[in-house]
Amino acid sequence: MPKYISPALSSLRITLKLYERVIRPGRPTLWPAPTIRFYVTTLPRTPTSQTEVSNKHKFSDALRELPIKPKNGAELPISHNGKANSNGTTSDFRITRATLLHICNGVVVATNSSEENVEPIESWISSCKLPEREALAENKHPNTSIALSFRDWLNAMAVSTFDNEDTRRLIMLSLGVAFLREKSRNFLSASMTAADLAIVWRLVYSALTTPLGTTPLSSAYRSAQGFLAVPLCSLIKDGNIEELFRLHVWLPDGQRGNPDLAIHSHQPYAQSWILAGEATDVSYQVELTEDPESATHAEYTLAWSDGKAPKKIYRTSQTYSVAKETSKLMTAKPTNTAIHTRDTTYTIPAAAYHRSEVQPDALHATLFYFDSSRGFQREAGILGPIGAKNFTQLRDPAGSTPGLLANKVNLIRSWEDYMIEGHQHAQQAELEQALRAFNSALNLVEVTSDFPNAIRYKYLVLGELGNINRGFGRYEQAKDVLERATAEMGPTAQRVEFSGELGVVYRNMNRLTDAKRAFEMQYNVAKQLNYEQAACRAIGNLGMVNYQLSQQNHDAVLLQLAIDQLTERVCIARQMNDKLALAAMDPNTLARQRKYARTREVIGLSRLSLCYTAQGNKDSAINAARDSLNVAQQLEEPTVIAMSRFFYGRALLRSGRKTDAMEQFNSPGACTPAIALCREPSKEHRQYLLELVEADVDLDIADTTGNTTLDYAVFNNDAATVQIVIERLRQTLGRDKEYQISQRVTNARLRKGYRELFQEKLRPALLSNAKAVDTLAKLRRVYADALSVNEYEEKLFDGLKVVSYSDFLRFGRLPRSSDALAHQFRPRLSDASTGPEFVIFFSYTRINKNPRALSPDDENNTQYRRMLEAIKQFLVLHPNVDKNNLSIWIDHACVNQDDPMSGVSALPMIITQCDAVISLIDDRYYNRAWCCLEAMMVQTLQTSYGLHLWHEHVQGKGGELSSLRAGPLGLQLSSIAEKELSFEEDRPKLLFLERQSKLLG
Repeated sequence: MPKYISPALSSLRITLKLYERVIRPGRPTLWPAPTIRFYVTTLPRTPTSQTEVSNKHKFSDALRELPIKPKNGAELPISHNGKANSNGTTSDFRITRATLLHICNGVVVATNSSEENVEPIESWISSCKLPEREALAENKHPNTSIALSFRDWLNAMAVSTFDNEDTRRLIMLSLGVAFLREKSRNFLSASMTAADLAIVWRLVYSALTTPLGTTPLSSAYRSAQGFLAVPLCSLIKDGNIEELFRLHVWLPDGQRGNPDLAIHSHQPYAQSWILAGEATDVSYQVELTEDPESATHAEYTLAWSDGKAPKKIYRTSQTYSVAKETSKLMTAKPTNTAIHTRDTTYTIPAAAYHRSEVQPDALHATLFYFDSSRGFQREAGILGPIGAKNFTQLRDPAGSTPGLLANKVNLIRSWEDYMIEGHQHAQQAELEQALRAFNSALNLVEVTSDFPNAIRYKYLVLGELGNINRGFGRYEQAKDVLERATAEMGPTAQRVEFSGELGVVYRNMNRLTDAKRAFEMQYNVAKQLNYEQAACRAIGNLGMVNYQLSQQNHDAVLLQLAIDQLTERVCIARQMNDKLALAAMDPNTLARQRKYARTREVIGLSRLSLCYTAQGNKDSAINAARDSLNVAQQLEEPTVIAMSRFFYGRALLRSGRKTDAMEQFNSPGACTPAIALCREPSKEHRQYLLELVEADVDLDIADTTGNTTLDYAVFNNDAATVQIVIERLRQTLGRDKEYQISQRVTNARLRKGYRELFQEKLRPALLSNAKAVDTLAKLRRVYADALSVNEYEEKLFDGLKVVSYSDFLRFGRLPRSSDALAHQFRPRLSDASTGPEFVIFFSYTRINKNPRALSPDDENNTQYRRMLEAIKQFLVLHPNVDKNNLSIWIDHACVNQDDPMSGVSALPMIITQCDAVISLIDDRYYNRAWCCLEAMMVQTLQTSYGLHLWHEHVQGKGGELSSLRAGPLGLQLSSIAEKELSFEEDRPKLLFLERQSKLLG
């Protein structure tokens, strides 16, 4: 009888599949593997192009959702990342048996595991053999220590069975630690990547959190530096650390250790990999002195206790530690400051003094490695106050266990994944995708009862949502979100940033007095906090408000003040950028801060151009705008570039150079100046848009998402902006221009409706209730309620209509909408007596050869009979579905065939509300555009939420019976643009629906 598959084994098999997702042959990394300078590197990530960002699974999601086995039942091997001539690629990276056994011994010690676990681990390691492809080569070199690739070790682990879960957990932890160790030591191997770190973390996380072990794995203790440490591997010789791996977690509980003892050093060489959050590391030059006047600290030595008298011999299991003053006086001068963020690594030489700082309300986590082979200094001290004698640090973790800590780290990593994705989309002006990612981050915080310091992380998301709503031109929503965030956040740098964002919203709402007050407050607080970034932004925004007030009041003095303030903005931004050239920080943080400084410079120069134009100084206006565009083009942010083009073109136009100006106004790309103005409608931007219209710009140029100026004007529900765009279209469109305009406005409103209905109502409901009973029933209620309170959306989108299974069975053929079998679905929550309602969506091809026929079915009712057979087989496969509560959705019956617009437009929302989709497969199915679109939608829904069922009904051939099989989730469906259509005029609508299907996930 086969043994059970444990959660840890399931997680391991999922880890194997993760290679299939994130390490593919020939895929370049997003950033080249950096040369190690100083002691900070960034782990390269896998590519995140627009397509990949919108479709990718975050590591944490992928690990939860990937199936344990592929459909053929075989284990998926780890994909090769190209050929390796040495110990290079991740999947082929080699670990010897001796190394793994060595690490296992350290893991047993660190986790307080029984020595009895060593023997089965030794036996398992010895039993693992080289794959056949390498066995012959190994026999030719019998003296070579046998080394398996990391992929082969994981594969061996996945197919092995053990007498107890403890053995498996120890091996999983050993594999993660061994991989991290060998990667960090082997300088000839390929660089450690973010994907590598994700897999190592998954192994560690699974080992610490699986509930099936007989005893807790490891224990936690509080360090003198304030973090909680979980020993993972401990190799001690003669009381000295040879190698030591630990998980370090700074909880957002305000406890950050004794600040008097913050500056410290380590005996061994150390390396740290950032799992979550960020920290600032300050390096010091420390020298012995005999001058009490110049001394800044006294030297202290550290001793550890495991319940007995403290000694200078390191103890893996500690109850307390004691720092004792040595009477030596020291001077300490800071030399470098580096900010370390997620997926970066840094090293600390033996006996080098440093201090780590983590915000008291934030979580930060690292995997930490002491390696004496790369350096060891016996005399490595701590700096503390002069004359304090000694300090005692209790190691009590206050109830925190390794499993609880690992779960908290995993939650923050998932939150960060969503935030990173949202920022990437926002930078590319993909606001719908950004909104989806940030809403996912907010949902994670709100539905997780034990999310660490949920208030902080919630308001960080709210600030970003305020920014995105501003980008959509929804200023009331942005104002409400930002006012809520700033009112409830403490006096932090982030609150200063959000105050500035709120001021921008006020300015766009033409509430200039409120905006000026917000910017003045932002500037003053930023100065008090010595927060240069916020001060730079605030002084520029003050300058812009004063410019607008000067134009309202015809005040030349106020205009000059605006010029002075904007000049100060540009100067501060350039100073910030110059300072960064000398800063020591990880590449991620450096790039982010450099981008911030250059963006502030770009905006300041553009606004200076406005002021110079108002002053009549045309040459200065052109020069400032040209400088702005030159810097903007280095940033690769479409909206920033588009606005710079506008101001440069405007300055050229005011100088009589219309041809040059039009090159800027009509420049194709990710975003045009007109689109950028329509994205954030305001009185100011409407005036700029009128200037573009008067210059005869082309408003039909679309951005990379296929949206035009009209789409964005409608998105933002700004009637005045919509009217400006429509009037321009009337000037440029030819015959049937009113009909064309009407169609364009309708399509834009459909896009707006999709965003509001699915992204803001249905998707949050899916996310928040993904594991709840009656999730789809609740979803139907949300949809019905949304349509009932919005009369216009009710006209755009049809409600969910269904045909009861009993009526469908009695009717004898495919019903048409005019047969009136379909009825409006009335959502209700199930109870014990009735059970849940169940809806099956049928996707099928039209087989009636007569183009004038009213029915898509043939005279033999072939499709109807297939549907009945498919339902019969479905009920056998799913006996929990009660046929008395079963309903059917088919387009011919449930969409008004005489006026199908609202029914067709609602298709993504309809499929989302159905429990199952059955595709009637024939030779033409995947070549037909509508069928392929419906398959894309259910494929996305099933892989994203795991709520929907998808089956294919396959006709029997040569006397074979028909069969119902699971839909192919791995099938790569080509674009709708290549598929067959009966009516070619439907193609634009299908292409639009295809784009929407990608947002369903």
